[in-house]
Amino acid sequence: MEQAINKFWPILQADKQFGHLFKQTPLFCYKKGQSLKDILCPSDTRLQKPRFFGKSKTGTFPCMSCNCCSSIIKGNVVNHPTRGYEIKIKTYATCNTTHVVYLLKCPCGMGYVGQTKREIKIRIQEHRGNIRNFKINTQTDTSVSRHFVEHKHNPIQLKWCVLEEAVIDKRGGNRLNKLLQLEGRWIRKLNTLIPDGMNDSWSLKPYL
Repeated sequence: MEQAINKFWPILQADKQFGHLFKQTPLFCYKKGQSLKDILCPSDTRLQKPRFFGKSKTGTFPCMSCNCCSSIIKGNVVNHPTRGYEIKIKTYATCNTTHVVYLLKCPCGMGYVGQTKREIKIRIQEHRGNIRNFKINTQTDTSVSRHFVEHKHNPIQLKWCVLEEAVIDKRGGNRLNKLLQLEGRWIRKLNTLIPDGMNDSWSLKPYL
C-alpha cells in the first residue's frame, strides 16, 4: 500500500483542482499484529469476559432473589408494542445488570423505554413504587405511573425486560452518554412516544 501511494502521489500533486491538498507526502505507521501471547494472556483487563462457554444466552433472566423476577418478559425476543412483530434481543441480563436500556409494558400493550446505570431491579422497584404511591404533581407523577393510575392497572401487572446493555470497548469512552444514545435509539425503534407509548420525550443531546 505504501509503495503504491508513493508511486502515484505525484499524479495527485499535479492535479489542477486538488493538487494543493497533496503537498506533503503522507507518513505511514503500522499496527502490530496479534500474537499467540496476546490471545492467551491479554493484558487489556477492560475487555469483556465471556459469561458462557459454548453457545451464549440472550434475554433477561431472573436473579432468583428479588421481587422483580416474576414480572420479567421471558425469552430472547420482544414484540413491538404497537406493530406486533418480533425483535431479537442480543444482550444477556439479569435483575442485577447495570447500565442498561429497558422496556416496560402495561396490560393494554403500551410500552415505555428507559435507562439506568444502577441495577435494573432498583429502577423497576421505583416504577412500581411510583404507581403505588401516585400523587399528582409530585415526584411519583411520571408518565408511567400516570398511565397506570388513569387506566386502573395494578403495579403487579407491570412487565419488563432489558433491551440492551451499554458496553464500552477497549478504547474506552463515555458509558453514560452511550447509554443515553441507546435509549433514544430504542424509543424511536419501538415508537414509544406519547400517544403511541408512555415516553413523554426523548433528547438529541447525547448525539451532539
